[in-house]
Amino acid sequence: MFESLRKMMLIGIGAADLAADRLKQMVDDFVERGEISVEEGKKLYSELISRADEQRKSTNERIRNQIRDMLKELGVADRTQIAVLESRIDSLERKIDLPAAPETEAVEG
Repeated sequence: MFESLRKMMLIGIGAADLAADRLKQMVDDFVERGEISVEEGKKLYSELISRADEQRKSTNERIRNQIRDMLKELGVADRTQIAVLESRIDSLERKIDLPAAPETEAVEG
């Protein structure tokens, strides 16, 4: 499952890189054809990249939420639950490491 998620994320990153390159080419083409000025091209590219970044952040958040929900459905402990368990283990280890109280011998009578 982890490998599939990793592959999906890598595909998304690759697609984002290709999209940014393609946007740059498109804007450069507009400038070369004289449809927009160099300054307008810079502004357009900046706006498009900004929107793409916002979209990417939104998509990443949705993916994180879906992964979190899937892990919860599978019964995988979250960070808080693991921290609580670690604390309990530490506490139990300290109790075990304490020297035992000397046992009192029964007085035979």
